[in-house]
Formats: sequence, structure tokens, C-alpha cells
Amino acid sequence: MWWKIAKLAGLFFLGFGAAQDIKYQKISAEYLLAGSCAAILYRALFGRMHWSVWVAGLGCGIVFLMISKWSQEGIGYGDSWMILNMGIFLGIWNLLGMLMLAFLVAAMAAGAGLWSGKWKRTTRMSFYPFLLIGYLGTFIW
Repeated sequence: MWWKIAKLAGLFFLGFGAAQDIKYQKISAEYLLAGSCAAILYRALFGRMHWSVWVAGLGCGIVFLMISKWSQEGIGYGDSWMILNMGIFLGIWNLLGMLMLAFLVAAMAAGAGLWSGKWKRTTRMSFYPFLLIGYLGTFIW
């Protein structure tokens, strides 16, 4: 039961972040810190997965933070920090499924935007909505 409640809370959390990312193209550090605290608290109280699975998810998020730094925010720090939070919350396997779907849908959206002529190669798009779509895919998974 707690897992279902936590997944719904994650849905609302990502939904709020997606709205913030679309509107401001920026995610507040306080919001992301609250997400980190919530993910760690959930793992501490209801951690039914092996510690190595969520630590690997954390490691995946750290890799994305390094990519953000090296690419001068080609993937924003807020997106990478959320990936880190979701890695702690979901574990590596569900996180990889979420990211695979998010990147697939983002690539399709970018392709459609370029093909239609509405976007240029330099157009920046919010990634949080795609993380939300990927997260919704974990419900089906």
C-alpha cells in the first residue's frame, strides 16, 4: 500500500516540476532538496529493495550531474538532480526504464519539431515533462 501512495506522490512531485520547468525553464533548489529528502526518507522507512539497487540508481544520478557539468548544462542540473532523486526512489532498473522512455519520447518530439520547421537545432526544450512521461511508463512496467 505504501508503495502505491509513494508512486502517486512521485507523480504529483514530477508533475509540479514539469509545470515549473515549462513555465520558468528552471527548477528551484528547495524543491529538488525536498525531493531528495523525501526519497531518502522513503528508502529509510520502507526500503524493501536491496541497498545495491537504489545505490546504483543514486550513482546513475551522479553520472547525469557530471554530464550536466561537462556539457555546460546540455542536460540541466535540475533534470539531473531529479534523475538522482528518482534513482534513489525507484532503484536502478526502474530508473533505466523511465529514462529510456523519456529519452525516446524526447527524441520523437525533437524530431517532430525539427521536421515541422517550428524548432531549430539550437532550440532548448524542457526535459521534465519527458521524465514525467517516463515515470508514468513505470506504472505500466
